[in-house]
Amino acid sequence: MNLQENILRIKEVMGLLSEGKSDKQFSGKNRIIIIGPPTVGKSTVAEELSKQLGIEYVKLDKLQEKLGHGDGKELELVKEVLSNKFEKYNTPSILDFGGGHVYNKGVKGLLKDYPNVILLMPSKNQSKSEELLMKGNTERWTGFIDQIIKGLKSGKHNHTKEKESELIDKLKKMKKGEGGKFHKKDLPNIPEMKGWGGLNLDKDWNKHVPLTKEEDSINKEIAKHTVIVYNKNGDRKTPSEIVKDIKKLLK
Repeated sequence: MNLQENILRIKEVMGLLSEGKSDKQFSGKNRIIIIGPPTVGKSTVAEELSKQLGIEYVKLDKLQEKLGHGDGKELELVKEVLSNKFEKYNTPSILDFGGGHVYNKGVKGLLKDYPNVILLMPSKNQSKSEELLMKGNTERWTGFIDQIIKGLKSGKHNHTKEKESELIDKLKKMKKGEGGKFHKKDLPNIPEMKGWGGLNLDKDWNKHVPLTKEEDSINKEIAKHTVIVYNKNGDRKTPSEIVKDIKKLLK
């Protein structure tokens, strides 16, 4: 069986082959929903899964940027995406719930009938998961801080030399875990900063796991399946390896 035949077989099993069916016959319940803590790799995995299955990839964080935040807008977005009023409801798709959309009160009830809610976690072991999440969180933000510093040093900004040195010194302290706020207006004019709104890090941010016990509990209550993204040696699996594990679970 070649790759294309494999993809078609998987789509058929998932109920995603809608040829010959009207929109009304497709309930949207067989869409794939990816959830999990920050830095676990949801977007990377969702993009790879979308590519392999040849179906739509919907990133809720992107939609939230257009809708806005606060005043219940986060839950409003989830309700919209899961309702048959959503423009892509009748389109086989992967919904990337980002790092926070699943925690809104009421989402558990909205997802209870969805068979393909996939929770990505670093490890089956709780303490190992926390260790890997903290490591990923530190790598993510120190990497971003290093990018800002590099951009400032390149001179691609509107600051004076004195201001440049002041901002770099501030970033170095934030990197060490002192916390602080770095405003969007102070970011250098480099492509890597496109779409970023600055930084707001709590003190000792590099010592905290980016997942509370309450959030962990909600994830596990909502998920229909859990997929581990690190191997036994503590190395992150490739996106293709993780997708392979996900495809075995799809209904």
